[in-house]
Amino acid sequence: MSDRCGNCDAEITDGGIIKGPNRRYGPGQVAILNFVSGTQYTDICEKCGRNDYESAILGLKGERQQCQDYMTANVVDFPMMTISQVPPDADCRIKSMVTANVTVGTGLFSELSQGFSDMFGATNVASGMALKVNSGEATARSILVTKAVAMGANCIVGVDVDYGTTANNAATVNMQGTAVVIRNLDAILDTDVLERFGTFEAKLARAQEITRWLAGDFAAD
Repeated sequence: MSDRCGNCDAEITDGGIIKGPNRRYGPGQVAILNFVSGTQYTDICEKCGRNDYESAILGLKGERQQCQDYMTANVVDFPMMTISQVPPDADCRIKSMVTANVTVGTGLFSELSQGFSDMFGATNVASGMALKVNSGEATARSILVTKAVAMGANCIVGVDVDYGTTANNAATVNMQGTAVVIRNLDAILDTDVLERFGTFEAKLARAQEITRWLAGDFAAD
């Protein structure tokens, strides 16, 4: 391989005491830059390609993070149902059981009086037992959705939520359900619910697509 860059003719070197390094980008790095930026480089080095390459990578990672932030903020848009059986007109395929066990704080039962006060507006619902339980439920739901998505599911049915305490009197939220693929969600979900999930699903698909690109997999595009 030439010791000069095929794009800018700069010397390819690991550097030394006085001269800084100028390394050649590998084939995978060149490929992702060409793919993202629409360029046609065959050989680039740090001198001529660093800005474009780093901009492409940062752009992809930033977009993926935006997708992940959206999904985190809108995890409730992923269909989860307490029904043990889906409607008969649903084309359903079962994936597997998903579970989540979350410790949310101390003293579930010792804070019951706080909880009753929360119910009737006597205290701030942004504190006390209500906050802990709601936070635990949200975390457990996120865990279930993450596991279901990893299986390729688009719905969780038979969802059950239990509450308890640990040996040291910490409150727990235990949530479980069955991850499934329902191929005709439009047959069972209301229009607004389906639309929200459609946006969630699009963000998920984009995040997965970017992850493949960053790994050098462009075959499906």
